[in-house]
Amino acid sequence: MFITRLKLGVITIKNKAALKRNLLMWLVDNEEVTTVCELTESNEKSSRTIRTYLSELRTELLEDGIELVIKPNVGVFLKISPEQRAELKRKLDTEVIRSYSTDYRLFYMLSILLRSDFLYTISLFAEELFCSKSTIANDLVQVEQWLEARGLALVKKQNQGLWVEGDERNYRKALVDLLYQYRGVDLELDNSVLAIDSMLLDYRFDLVSFKKIKELFPSIDLIKIQQTVKKAEDKLGYYFTDQAFINLITHIAIAIERTKIKQIVVLMEGTLDSIKDKYEYAIAKWIMDELSVGLSVRFTEDEIVYISLHILGAKIQEDFNNNNSDMLFLNENEEFITLAVDIIKLTSDILNIDLTKDQLLLTSLVLHLKPTVVRLKYGLKLRNPILKIIKKEYTSIFGAAWACNMIFERNYGLFINEDEVAYISMHLAVSVARQSNKIKAVLVCSSGLGTSQLVRSRLENKIEEIQVIAVLPINYLNEDIINEADIIISTVNFPIKSEKVLYTSNLLDDSDVLKIKNHIGNKVKKQLSLPPRQLDNSPLNGIIDQNLCFIYHEKDSFINIMHDCGIKLIEAGYVKEGFIQDVLEREKKGSTYIGKGIAIPHGRDSLVNKSKICIIKLEHPIKWNKNEIKLIFLLALKLEDGKALRSFFNSFYSVLEDEETVQKIIEAKDEVQIMKLLINGGIEDGKSSDVRAD
Repeated sequence: MFITRLKLGVITIKNKAALKRNLLMWLVDNEEVTTVCELTESNEKSSRTIRTYLSELRTELLEDGIELVIKPNVGVFLKISPEQRAELKRKLDTEVIRSYSTDYRLFYMLSILLRSDFLYTISLFAEELFCSKSTIANDLVQVEQWLEARGLALVKKQNQGLWVEGDERNYRKALVDLLYQYRGVDLELDNSVLAIDSMLLDYRFDLVSFKKIKELFPSIDLIKIQQTVKKAEDKLGYYFTDQAFINLITHIAIAIERTKIKQIVVLMEGTLDSIKDKYEYAIAKWIMDELSVGLSVRFTEDEIVYISLHILGAKIQEDFNNNNSDMLFLNENEEFITLAVDIIKLTSDILNIDLTKDQLLLTSLVLHLKPTVVRLKYGLKLRNPILKIIKKEYTSIFGAAWACNMIFERNYGLFINEDEVAYISMHLAVSVARQSNKIKAVLVCSSGLGTSQLVRSRLENKIEEIQVIAVLPINYLNEDIINEADIIISTVNFPIKSEKVLYTSNLLDDSDVLKIKNHIGNKVKKQLSLPPRQLDNSPLNGIIDQNLCFIYHEKDSFINIMHDCGIKLIEAGYVKEGFIQDVLEREKKGSTYIGKGIAIPHGRDSLVNKSKICIIKLEHPIKWNKNEIKLIFLLALKLEDGKALRSFFNSFYSVLEDEETVQKIIEAKDEVQIMKLLINGGIEDGKSSDVRAD
């Protein structure tokens, strides 16, 4: 009707609406002339703001045949009939103005601060979000913490305003984080800007992702970027997974937007020389040249290198099987083959299952690790959309993959974050499920290898007799593949008709499992089970002891707990000064939460004198990195203790895989009980071992 909306980008805010409604209610209820001064005092706004809103109201009311009279030195009043006044009052009484959630306000403020090339003030935010200045001040505390965690600083100066400072690369990472973290925030969108024929979107570019990116960058032609990236894939000779495809489009959009306002990325010295001769650099240059047409912007070499790094670090769709894996394997660098072999050996020892003969695992890991190392070296982040599910459903495998941090630190001096750990876990889970003869299934997903790997793992996890021999995007499916498979399970419809084809939902729910079960006439497997292992007590006895087992009865912070335990480790001579600072620095880079309420923070190997583990049980769970922590295992481990560490992890993850044992530890009344549960693999009355410090 008559209530307008302020548009910043394409985020439509009803913030003015509430104030304008108040102004209008005042004018409807008071038939006498009202002064601007009276309206200013009653609404606690400046006279300039009130005059602006009144001017907008006058224009809007004319559409309903109502005249709002504003006379200097006289006042303001409505020139309407009694019938019009009554109708207007009725509409105002029934109209609802909704308030904004904290998440909404945080998303709005961060999007403004990260995108605006002009200063903002607390008053302006309060006015636009229609809340008090004190509410905005409280919200800014969270905004400041959010920015600080990403290497950026919120600057607040009286009589100047608010702005963000920091390295341009951190700005861009923050913008990507903003898109993903607030993906579920319900914004009021300008449909005219977001209108899109879904048929124009590639099967990997979902509508939700398109709209979220468009919210932040309304002037960017995302369809043009998409088409250019698809042409680049043809030139490269390989295709990106769904997550990598969206990720690349996002970073290109950010590069364009930031370049427009002359915010240019500057990379480390030597980066250009190490990248310029690669084919991906030539492709990145071609992409930016194509997109610069009509933009009146010129991209620097650093910007081109920035995009080429994202291409090099992108996950690609893996199209291989037992017949062609050897050929692909021979074309790969020895460095990544050695890395993959080391990972498979370590995780085989930890899981107590021989994965070393799985050629498909080796090949898939080698192909996966090549872009992984690029991402880690250059600080690029590729989110794993199924991270929480992997932690919950495959805790033991996730933990085994996490132990591979030792290999990355030894070879590259790099720390792998939890998203990368989860990707490695997905390859391992598929290999574990592939160990026996099963019904051959082909999985067809619109989402590429991102969420499709989850469907694959769940499928092989829940139905014992099934082995997924290929995961394909729809355009790779043909009659030969259908003939080779026993069953085709697809999350998307396609024109090929066959009795082998079954359609399921994207995340393979229980009804889908039942449908597949009925189709193949086999029972559902309840849980992926690793082979039973014999717990070797001696490694645990050497690494854990009762003097380093603590129960915190009072609620405390994660940081304080780390400092307390760090002091005990230092005093006992197990670690060097700086160990806990290193632990906390690593926590900033990525969470060490592995699921089931358990965190396993650790410090650098060079700061450890002797391998030890602090065990901390919390009577009052604490929030850390958005996870609820009940148990902390602070790891101080030396890489040179290789055999002992493998034996330890083998026993450790055997215990963690058993939810009953984990629950017993959480409910334990004293340190002795915790130690017995760990040493004896969950059996409290097992033969006691000497678990005191040596």
